Amino acid sequence: MSHRKAIKLLGISTFALGSLSASIGTALASDFSDLGALPVITDDCGTSSCADRRALTLEAFKAKLADASSKSSSSSVAKANNSSGEKSKKGQGLGLGQGNNDTQIVYLNFEQSEATFPAIVSGSTPWYFNSHQYTQSEKDEIQARIAADYEGFNISFTQEKPASGDFSTLNFECQTNSRVCVNFSGGILFGLAQGIDIQNTNRNDSAFVDAGLWEVMAQLDPSGNLLSRYSGIAIENGDVQAALSKAVVNQAANTGAHELGHNLGLRHHDSFGSPGSGLPSTGVPSADRFFPVFDGLQEGDEAILHTMASGASVGSGLSDSTARDRFLSERSVIKLAAAERGRLVNESSVSGGNKKVHLRKVVAPNTLLEGDNADGKLDIREALIRGQISVANEVDTYRFTAKSGEFISAEFNGYDIAIGDPVIGAIQMFYIEDDGTMTLVAQNFQNFEGLDAFLIDAPVEKSGDYVLAVSAPNFVSFGYQPDGTPMLFPLEENGYGALRVGDYNLSIYKVAGKSGNGVGFVPGAGQ
Repeated sequence: MSHRKAIKLLGISTFALGSLSASIGTALASDFSDLGALPVITDDCGTSSCADRRALTLEAFKAKLADASSKSSSSSVAKANNSSGEKSKKGQGLGLGQGNNDTQIVYLNFEQSEATFPAIVSGSTPWYFNSHQYTQSEKDEIQARIAADYEGFNISFTQEKPASGDFSTLNFECQTNSRVCVNFSGGILFGLAQGIDIQNTNRNDSAFVDAGLWEVMAQLDPSGNLLSRYSGIAIENGDVQAALSKAVVNQAANTGAHELGHNLGLRHHDSFGSPGSGLPSTGVPSADRFFPVFDGLQEGDEAILHTMASGASVGSGLSDSTARDRFLSERSVIKLAAAERGRLVNESSVSGGNKKVHLRKVVAPNTLLEGDNADGKLDIREALIRGQISVANEVDTYRFTAKSGEFISAEFNGYDIAIGDPVIGAIQMFYIEDDGTMTLVAQNFQNFEGLDAFLIDAPVEKSGDYVLAVSAPNFVSFGYQPDGTPMLFPLEENGYGALRVGDYNLSIYKVAGKSGNGVGFVPGAGQ
């Protein structure tokens, strides 16, 4: 470490931390000993954005709505894909909605564009640090770990840039406009995906992964104390370089798998615990981050282990990316398997009257390293529906059969992830009584990050027929007043009525539940 340098731009003066005396090095380590929990930036979803809408000002939120209202560029494509109402072809390649069954190629690019990179560790003036030069063994280990995470899916990984054809790219360096991903006061950005690509329609997208934080720690404090404190990796036999390499490999592999997940259509809430367990047991996100307030189980104690976990979705911190090898959850597997082996069904064939949605079996690889369903074969029951709300106040209804003890989850994509013309939708689940009346069982209008609805693990208490009702209400929620009163923003009255019509995908899956505590398992697991 004695040859590593950090350069601070102060007029024309520079200095090298590696040449500082031991006393100054000790003082520097002391200066940064009270950083507390460094903030991790969780909006890593690119153009889709997974930032908490409640952090926006009213004017910023209006601008976001106005931008969505003006966009309909992809609607013709979305409608053309399913204009005949026919089901998509089966296949083994990700991107089923486009009829593309080819292997998804992922190129891992470890080249560093610059020898140094900027980071803000004090004040607002950037300090410059030597970029991490990945060794071949580090590259191979990172590739092996990401490939292991996606084992069983039709994805291949390479360190050689393909000369032609479609391929996705993971770049292992910060690629923001400022090139700053490490800011001790503003937040740490580990990576950024191009977007949340439902059904993997874009096979040439990209993401970046940045592990520069650990170089910053090691170069600021050559003793390794800072690195060890925040990475959770012990310095053994005084070998700081070995600890640095381990931190970089672990975090780069976890983050690379995470950002690739976004580009394959996964969201942060796909990190939640085993299906049937509800929200994470960490208390993040809290029940009141949803509208209406989530009133189900909060027993997802496996959520912190999963690839799509983030600070916003689970409450994970820095060391959660360096001290453990994360893996894809059941919920992530359901989405990936649905895109790869499922059926995209058109609304007209399953909506309204006595028409029924058949939740079909999708056999998926088991990616779990530990947890309730770590052993056995994952047997998924799922349906993916393409629909459209064509007029205000329209309600699309989807009828299906469920058994007592099962749990139903459903996700609406139409605004945070636009399918065509953007629409802000809601999901309500009803039980059909013997006399034909319907009893509300569960509902969700907005999830904890955005405006797309996410119905989580609704319990089935009675066997029989149920209905999922999809609509586009004339409001969105900003959260709640201190007394619990919801803060609602009318759409039509503020000129955003266009967001009450548009195109959507509705994903539905069900799992059986263990009797007694409600913690779910995927049918077939452990059998």
